[in-house]
Amino acid sequence: MHSVGVIRSFPRRQQYRRLRRAAASGAAGIAAGALAAIAAGSGTWAVAGALLAVAVGLLVDARRWVRLAARSRVGAESEDQVRHALAALEAEGWRLRHSLAYGGRGDIDSVALAPTGIGFAIEVKTRSFGWDHLAAVREMAVWLYRRRRRWCRRGALPVLCVVRAQAVERIDDGVLIVSLERLVGALRTAAGTARRPGFITSDVSRR
Repeated sequence: MHSVGVIRSFPRRQQYRRLRRAAASGAAGIAAGALAAIAAGSGTWAVAGALLAVAVGLLVDARRWVRLAARSRVGAESEDQVRHALAALEAEGWRLRHSLAYGGRGDIDSVALAPTGIGFAIEVKTRSFGWDHLAAVREMAVWLYRRRRRWCRRGALPVLCVVRAQAVERIDDGVLIVSLERLVGALRTAAGTARRPGFITSDVSRR
């Protein structure tokens, strides 16, 4: 099993869907505005007013979808950074999967499988997280071990990578929480392929 670079992450797919929604609403809004101008030119003011109201509503909707797409883009870029960092492990015999379909409820952002038989279910956050995210990634690790035991015969561990945090590596509620620059080293240590460094902690916000 090898890493899959051509599969788009969930936030990237979400970004494109939202951009399509924005384009559709924007195009419809422009068309409604043009019809409103035609109606006004012919003196049918009631129709023109109604069409103008529709046009404004559609353009506001388009703007909202653009903002949501921008949020998805940030999440997609964070996942891309994690994928790039994890790629260094392949030369050491690790196997990687990304955007792994998970129990019909979305996907696991990344899965790293160590040569020692330990797997890691990795959830990616850009800068903040909540207790619900810790619970979710724990469930992902349990699912990974139960449903893909041949990949991780010695167990699966939950990991939450906070990309824009700095110098974070700690266990919180059973989840390894780690910043991007410490991710690969922390996985090596947890998998038993490197000596354990001292844990460094810093504040990471929770929503």
